[in-house]
Amino acid sequence: MSSLSLMILLGRFILARNIIGIMLVWNLFLAWIPLGVAVIVEKLWRHRFIRKTGVAIGIIAWLLFFPNAPYLITDLIHLRASPEHMVWYDALMGFSFALSGLLTGFYSVLTIHRLIDKIWKNTTMAWLAICSSLMLSSYGIYLGRFGRWNSWDVVTNPFSLVKYCFYSLHEPLAIKTTIVFSFVMLTIYGAFWLTTNKKLQ
Repeated sequence: MSSLSLMILLGRFILARNIIGIMLVWNLFLAWIPLGVAVIVEKLWRHRFIRKTGVAIGIIAWLLFFPNAPYLITDLIHLRASPEHMVWYDALMGFSFALSGLLTGFYSVLTIHRLIDKIWKNTTMAWLAICSSLMLSSYGIYLGRFGRWNSWDVVTNPFSLVKYCFYSLHEPLAIKTTIVFSFVMLTIYGAFWLTTNKKLQ
């Protein structure tokens, strides 16, 4: 899906001779980071290079970057800047990138979910951790799209970020965005989990 998305973007350049949508490539790259983190943490645990504490730190790192995956959905907002004769193509391109981000992101969620379940041997705890992560990530999408914060601001600008988060808790848009994205992501991941586990049985 990621390769297809890049091909569609290349086609956009050939058709229109401009580089509109190039930011989608960067956002898609960021969407792959949580999957990379999840796979690395899983492999380090499997080969006994890290213990539970290391896994917990890895999961926190994964959570910081995970909102970048579903964030690609919000890039559809740029369709309003598309020329009328290219709206259909740009919509297809935006959908392709958004789907790529979702699939990549949810595969990373599934990896972390199975890892938590395997290590702590507590199905309820694993589901609580995943559901909480998806809801926090939904708020992270708001921070990225409307607050223009990035994952690395947690390290480079933590105090300003915390201050912004505190005040945004009373912001209606923040509440609505978090609730809607939480509902959608929990539902989609539930379907993703059921389908994947059914195939494994």
